[in-house]
Amino acid sequence: MTDTRSVLALILSVMILQLAGGLTGILTPLGLERLGVDASLIGFVAAMNAAGFMLGAWTSPRALALVGNIRLFAAGAGVSAAGILSLSLIQEAPFWALIRVLQGISFAYMFTSIESWLGEAVPARSRGNVMGVYHTAAKLSLIVGPFFLAGLSPLDSRSYVWAGVFLALALVPTCLTTLKEPPPPDRKSMPLSQLFTLAPAAVIGVVGAGLVNTGTLALLPVYFEKFELAGGGTAAAAIAIAIAWIGGLIVQWPAGRISDAIDRRLVIAGLTAVSGAAAILIAVFGSVIGEAGVLVLIGIWGAGALCFYGVCVSHAIDRTPPGQVPQVMSGLLFVWAAGSIIGPLISGVAMRMAGAVGLFGFAGVMLGLLTVYMIVRVRQRAAAESPPSGERGSILPSPLASVEIMPRDPTEGE
Repeated sequence: MTDTRSVLALILSVMILQLAGGLTGILTPLGLERLGVDASLIGFVAAMNAAGFMLGAWTSPRALALVGNIRLFAAGAGVSAAGILSLSLIQEAPFWALIRVLQGISFAYMFTSIESWLGEAVPARSRGNVMGVYHTAAKLSLIVGPFFLAGLSPLDSRSYVWAGVFLALALVPTCLTTLKEPPPPDRKSMPLSQLFTLAPAAVIGVVGAGLVNTGTLALLPVYFEKFELAGGGTAAAAIAIAIAWIGGLIVQWPAGRISDAIDRRLVIAGLTAVSGAAAILIAVFGSVIGEAGVLVLIGIWGAGALCFYGVCVSHAIDRTPPGQVPQVMSGLLFVWAAGSIIGPLISGVAMRMAGAVGLFGFAGVMLGLLTVYMIVRVRQRAAAESPPSGERGSILPSPLASVEIMPRDPTEGE
């Protein structure tokens, strides 16, 4: 817990930041729907947000080197707050798409600032645990945030004011922290080929998280708005999204703790398998199991799908040489954003063509493929480390050979 307390101010800033993130995640798709935009174009606006995030992730090492972690976070929060408030002033879909690009850049700068700082400050022995606490806190805020919209129209200006307030307050803990900033990173971004060589499972997992989660979450409010739950509309959407995040909230910290003890890729495989199965069940049986059944499955989907990103990040940092954490973090955010551009576009088209079957069917198939990939990577690594049969010696009980007590080498490749 000492390692967690040392970075508590950073975690608190992200908690407040994600209150605004939870609001915006529901506000944007439902507001666009009220403006008469169809599902495929709503997915396009979500993709534009991801494109901005991708650009911000790619340029963030240079920005960090120029101004430092605290100033970069503050600038990102200020620009994002101005952007969300401006949505209530100009309610036109093209303008919203532009603002979402700017918000994507700003959020990428803020997350790179905080997550690279965490990666430098937290030792490998407790990385999964602290990242689990960090992502659990963020999920708690994502659950609470949408309820500030309850009873409000998606185009009500008060909704945007709430988001602006939280973005402003997120500045306070980070600006006042006594935790020493990490040294300025190299301004150059890490080539994607080098990042993939360093930790291929982490890269594929993060791309999958962007591809599946962003598209699904972008369209869940549209799907659940038609439910009778709590009178329908924004209240039904907020409750459904909250249930998905509650699933992730319950599992995130235990998943991080377990990943400190066993191969993180096995934890990722387990999470994607569970969430993929839940998505397939919604696609196939969602129309016959009733609203309560769908909500239970959404919670199970969230328990897996909304947790494995953090384990992927820990897996990558384990293998990162000293001084290169910011480049690795920005690279992971970049590839996540690449998946997040494609995901909403595919999910939007799939939902327009086949409704819930298309939306959740796509998610289930992709999560299943991720499960298979992680298992294959673990088996390939095990095979690579096994000596030829003719060179095997006697198996002697020795504590020095025990996998359980051997330290994890943070510079070791896959």
